[in-house]
Amino acid sequence: MATQPNASNTTVETATVQIRTLNVGTKQMTQGIFRQLIEAPAVNTEGRVQGQPWGAVNYHPDRCDDAKEHLHVVWQLGDQLRRGFVLAPEHAYLRHPLVAEYVTARIYEGARRDTPRAEHGDLKVHRSVTTREIGATVYIRGVRFAGTVRPLALSVFDRTSYDDQAERLPADFEGAYQRPLRSAAEVAELLPVEAYKAAWRELSALPQLFIGR
Repeated sequence: MATQPNASNTTVETATVQIRTLNVGTKQMTQGIFRQLIEAPAVNTEGRVQGQPWGAVNYHPDRCDDAKEHLHVVWQLGDQLRRGFVLAPEHAYLRHPLVAEYVTARIYEGARRDTPRAEHGDLKVHRSVTTREIGATVYIRGVRFAGTVRPLALSVFDRTSYDDQAERLPADFEGAYQRPLRSAAEVAELLPVEAYKAAWRELSALPQLFIGR
């Protein structure tokens, strides 16, 4: 039979907890002041933390508390503070100049709208109804990237079979970007997948900063 605990052999250990507050001068920063901070990406297009991160704030000023996993980071740019909204890698929307080449290569190599789950992950291409810009999002090894592609890429992506339009993709890309179209596998290795994951880990480990109302 297990021995039941009693008062004579029970102790209470007291832990010291450090509460970090975010202050402006001698006063604690309020939610109103936090909202006034200029919002700027805490992670650059190469997936790296930029500036000096101070900490994370568990306050959602833009009604994003029910959004995908994310952080609100306070970071320093020069002598000024910024606040950054950072999404977890699988929900990220990291824009990178190589996305156009990667997506074009994927489409040239056979990705079509009826086969959205291909070797390197989910691929979506669509035209914005407001800006008419052709946007693309793609998951590469657990990180979501975004960019824009040319109209021909969307046209080929919408088709269900390889045809003469697809054959024109390399020349169309080279004419627009002044370089030959590489393979999707080659471009995927150049995208900052691991850098973004490392940035997310670094920012997730930041201390929590408390602000007043």
